[in-house]
Amino acid sequence: MALAVLIVANVGLMAVISGGVGSVSDVIAPFTGHLMGFGLAASIALLLRGRILALLATGVAATLMVHAALGWMRCCEAPKAMRSPLTAAKSWKPAQSLTVLNLNTGLNTGRASGDVGRIEQYLATAPADVVVLSEFDAGGSLLIASLREIYPYHVTCTSEQPCTLALLSRVPLEASGSARIASGEPSFVWARINPGGQGSTTIIGTQLNRPSGNPWLHEVQMRELAQFVRRLDGPLVLAGNLNTSPWSQSFRALRLATGLNPAATLMPSWPAWPIAVPQFALDHIFVSAELAVSAAGTGPAVGSDHLPVWAQLERQPIAAYPGRPPRGGSRLAAAGPHLGGQLLGDFGGEHGGTRDLSR
Repeated sequence: MALAVLIVANVGLMAVISGGVGSVSDVIAPFTGHLMGFGLAASIALLLRGRILALLATGVAATLMVHAALGWMRCCEAPKAMRSPLTAAKSWKPAQSLTVLNLNTGLNTGRASGDVGRIEQYLATAPADVVVLSEFDAGGSLLIASLREIYPYHVTCTSEQPCTLALLSRVPLEASGSARIASGEPSFVWARINPGGQGSTTIIGTQLNRPSGNPWLHEVQMRELAQFVRRLDGPLVLAGNLNTSPWSQSFRALRLATGLNPAATLMPSWPAWPIAVPQFALDHIFVSAELAVSAAGTGPAVGSDHLPVWAQLERQPIAAYPGRPPRGGSRLAAAGPHLGGQLLGDFGGEHGGTRDLSR
């Protein structure tokens, strides 16, 4: 048994490292840390030759606990409030920092595993400026309504099935909307904000298919996302349940193609139900070079099978990234074939304010 575990672990690791099985390697990639732990436990059991099953069991348990500890290390401590109190939108004042929170709610009707009451209570008290929600369908409209005093600005794409995304903000939106990145490929919500008068920042929220469901579709979606993002100029935040881990080829390809950096490299956020023992880092916040991450972490279990992830961001002074090559050409020229004139006009500043939220 120990020999079989060792062989499986090594074959899996070779597939991930070499990428020889293409898209399928991303199905295995989230288990990279587990394969390392299981392989090490099997090796020790074979070397010691005594109580092999006990050593294997101990190694499995230790591997699971190490991954859970990585999630707990940054868990459950809310980002420091940059303004107080945060109980109503009228208390919001411009600040130098921007706190973005990302949560897969599990409130879509296909699964309906989320507890809307607990999620509402958490979001009402979390000191976040912008919240990106995924797996969020029309049934979550009551959640938006109940949080309207705190997050008066929002955009959803629930009318564009199967899109299940929402973006809530305390910060007034200069422009916003929802669309698909390409025909049939991932939907997204977006908003452009200007916190503290430091200049506009674009926030994009999206969700990609699981590699385990269809690894080739996941690869196509990640490629379309990367091609789209690399053409967006200026400060940019990409948040969502991307269903990719730091071990995955698609994760590395996104970073390489776009120049975006994760707010935290390894921060397990799933599963958080029925008990919060997170193992896989599937939920991410990526930022462009113009933004610095001053703090990042996961929130507590709040009624979803995913933990919330958050990041506090600061505008970098221009001197901090002199000569850095842009992520691509004009974002408008590249996005034109897919997004349509009206959305392009919003990105270009032809529309602004709350009148954009209905789109």
